[in-house]
Amino acid sequence: MTAILATDLDGTILFDRRVSEQDLDAMRRWREAGNLLAIDSGKSVFATRDTLVPAGVDFDYAITFTGAVLTDGDYRVLADRHLPEGLARDIVESLQGHDGLTVFATTIETDYVVSDTYNEVSPILQVFETLEITDMPGHRFIGVPMRVRDDDVRDAIVADVTARWGDQVEIIRNQEFLDIVPTGCTKGSGLLDLVARLTAEDGPCAGETIETWTIGDSWNDIPMHEVSDHAVALPWSPDDVVDACERTVGSIAELIDAVLDGATATPAPARTTPTTENL
Repeated sequence: MTAILATDLDGTILFDRRVSEQDLDAMRRWREAGNLLAIDSGKSVFATRDTLVPAGVDFDYAITFTGAVLTDGDYRVLADRHLPEGLARDIVESLQGHDGLTVFATTIETDYVVSDTYNEVSPILQVFETLEITDMPGHRFIGVPMRVRDDDVRDAIVADVTARWGDQVEIIRNQEFLDIVPTGCTKGSGLLDLVARLTAEDGPCAGETIETWTIGDSWNDIPMHEVSDHAVALPWSPDDVVDACERTVGSIAELIDAVLDGATATPAPARTTPTTENL
């Protein structure tokens, strides 16, 4: 049996663009034991590489763009899905009347910012290029992430986008972000697609059973938790995330130590709240 651990990034292993030495060492030991490590993130391929290369994180596969793009450990794209032609621009234009909003548009190669009323950089998405809405035609967009802090504004956007394009997109919440991605894309669908690829007749794990572990702290992690064999939350995870998991651990290092040692689940520790820059 092959085991695969799919991990979220921000608020799970990545804090202020850094990964602790304990977590790095644990992930190395996980792979050295013959297991697979997958990144399962709402970040783009570019943003994933931009944060993980300096942090020294090596992995086997990356599920990025909330399940829309799969890469190998060298960031080579293995599968991808895009929004229908012109839809990203339509969505971006529909958001222009809202204050308290930063709107991005992402391609395989680049994260673009197309409007910003916060005039500040989020620790989750820090590197991007500016793109005018009029210059969007000609690009193939995978998603439209947006940073929105106000619950009422967030709810209004979800209702409007769902009413207009609900049959073409998924709207996924991640802390203070909303990610609009192609329909059918979630962190869970990305994990299922990866397992199917691994166990296909010509896959590297053909004929094997794969045991899946997931660890993540936010709402966008719930779909991957729901399809995994063993779902794990963090102490600061919202109640909805904790309820979708079988246990809570303090870090990915704690989880890997427990799994490699064959330890049984322990009661969830008291919940704490990380600092804002760590979300």
